[in-house]
Amino acid sequence: MYVAVLGEGRPLRFELRRSVPLDGGFGFETLASLGEDPGRMVRFDRFGISYAEELLEALAHMDLDMDELDEAFAPFAPQDFRDRAGRSRTWTRTVLTRTQEDAIRALHPFDRRRMAFMRSGEINLNRIDEVSPKLFLSLMGKSRDEIEQLFLRLERSLPMEEVRGYVHAVFNLQRHFTSPAARTMPEALDPTGLDEAFMHEFCALWDDADFAFGLGTGARTYLRRYACLHFDFDFAASAGFERIFHDFMNDFRRPRPRPRTVAPERVRELFGMDMAEIRSMTRREFARIFRKKAMSMHPDKGGDHDAFVELLETYKRIVSSKPE
Repeated sequence: MYVAVLGEGRPLRFELRRSVPLDGGFGFETLASLGEDPGRMVRFDRFGISYAEELLEALAHMDLDMDELDEAFAPFAPQDFRDRAGRSRTWTRTVLTRTQEDAIRALHPFDRRRMAFMRSGEINLNRIDEVSPKLFLSLMGKSRDEIEQLFLRLERSLPMEEVRGYVHAVFNLQRHFTSPAARTMPEALDPTGLDEAFMHEFCALWDDADFAFGLGTGARTYLRRYACLHFDFDFAASAGFERIFHDFMNDFRRPRPRPRTVAPERVRELFGMDMAEIRSMTRREFARIFRKKAMSMHPDKGGDHDAFVELLETYKRIVSSKPE
């Protein structure tokens, strides 16, 4: 459940919406109109959150979770109320299942890049697959409309000097350039080339049915703002050496992904031996076994490409857990 800001006209209008499952994803439905001032529907005080009778009557016929309603209006709460709520919240450890991790990795790359930049501020997002999936947990179970409303709120907190870097990162414009500057100093690139790269990625996203799922052409209304962010903002004048140094130091702070477990029966099929035999080997001994298998399974030798890739990935996962 979320409060949507409708900015097509002036003044702004607000609606209470929620994401609903569709065949293959999520759409949304409108629960109540909040008019031009959602604040008149809610009150925040030291006793908690209370709602106007008008809103409660509009929602009376629905089986709604009041905690979800509180979460929807939380962004409109005054700072002192949010501070009190944060102090009273009990921390719990989140442990993701394999199904959840796979679903998070299947999120649209544009959404993952946006969230990664918002959390890290890094322009070079080449290693986004190594980021903990928990970072993207807030995107799960949401319709395209709810996700875009989320990023509308988050982007309001972007400093003006980071806007162009944000667009460069989330549209993955660096992939259009061979210069190392594309990863760390996009302001050093040819402006015409940057504009062409942006339009290429923007048009691809504009026509991306997977991105627009559940919202149709309405998704384009949300995308228009990125053209303004690209063409109306300039890169900040920053010292390139400081940025390179920052990226270099942060490289040591990035958490390395834990190797996934490998099914024992698949290990025997690939290497012709079980995990107990492999554990008794040194890295060098196991590497010799791998090289023999790789030579026989290599696509250039008539082997299957997917099987070869699986052999390589399985080797990497096993060897990463073996001592030197």
